[in-house]
Amino acid sequence: MRTNFKSLLNSTLSEDMGIDFGSHNTLIYIKDKGVVLDEPSYIALDTRTNELIAIGKEAYEMIGKNPKFTKVLCPIENGVVSDIDLATRMLRTFFSKIYKKTVLKPRIMLSVPSDLTDVERHSITEVLRLSGAREVYFINSPIAAAIGAGCDISLSRGMLIANIGAGRSDVSSISLGRSVVGKSIKTAGNTFTEAIIKYVKNTHNINIGYQTAENVKKTIGCAFPMEKITSMNISGCDAANGLPRFISINSEEIRECLSSCLIQVCDLIKTVITDTPPELISDITDDGILITGGGAMLYGLDMYLKNELGLKVFVTENMLSCVIDGIGIELSKLDLSDAQGGKFYYAIN
Repeated sequence: MRTNFKSLLNSTLSEDMGIDFGSHNTLIYIKDKGVVLDEPSYIALDTRTNELIAIGKEAYEMIGKNPKFTKVLCPIENGVVSDIDLATRMLRTFFSKIYKKTVLKPRIMLSVPSDLTDVERHSITEVLRLSGAREVYFINSPIAAAIGAGCDISLSRGMLIANIGAGRSDVSSISLGRSVVGKSIKTAGNTFTEAIIKYVKNTHNINIGYQTAENVKKTIGCAFPMEKITSMNISGCDAANGLPRFISINSEEIRECLSSCLIQVCDLIKTVITDTPPELISDITDDGILITGGGAMLYGLDMYLKNELGLKVFVTENMLSCVIDGIGIELSKLDLSDAQGGKFYYAIN
């Protein structure tokens, strides 16, 4: 009866929210409404007054084009909060776009890296508290991704999930609904983009912007050789004289420049496999690895990992939304699992 009454109270006096607070995009889910916001995690400030100029997509489009006294920042770096004040201002603005004030403040479930430290956990909890959260619940990103991809994680069977986001690659072996071994590194989609910027400068002596490098990554970026070498023309500033210059760059060049980043991701997966109990390894060998997150969009990543690891590799169809989809599913079960009542910190690991 207590749980039913509490569930009724929460459903009528507040709206539970789920957040995938990423280094590139922030997605917000409201219970019974679905995903109501998908915006870049960027904020533009006037450096003289510290006033907010733009947020989300509008701020992201300013990168590399912002005028003097305007700074574009991402308060989430490598999957964790880098600036509590800016992250709070960004979330509050996002909330104002989609959230109707209710009698009770919302309960919020957030995806976090599987090896989040206590300091990082405190920082993100503080951001959510300052943004108006009543209670904060955590779920590991690979677990949320597995649930969102349709996996039954409650089985006594080992599975391996690699969630490759913008700021972090997070890998977990999972069994009986829990993370058995979870590790992450700060090599992910943003690192791929930065590697392209560095390569173009070192090899072609041209400085290109972040958005140009992102476009290169999405267009001809690859982890495995394409069936046909593909080229594209890009422009930048000559590093010697600062004048505009055009060059042609091809997919094999980009594959080579991303190789060191891909090795790090592959080594992370190997480490998790090595540390996973032998009883679960046979299941992973039979079922393979599931790759999720925006980094999984890199052409040929599944083939690259298959060749390096000797295991089957699958990419989920909803790679960009599977984490928030999983959070939404778990959010609907919140009152069923919330035996600890009024605790503000509650971790789902």
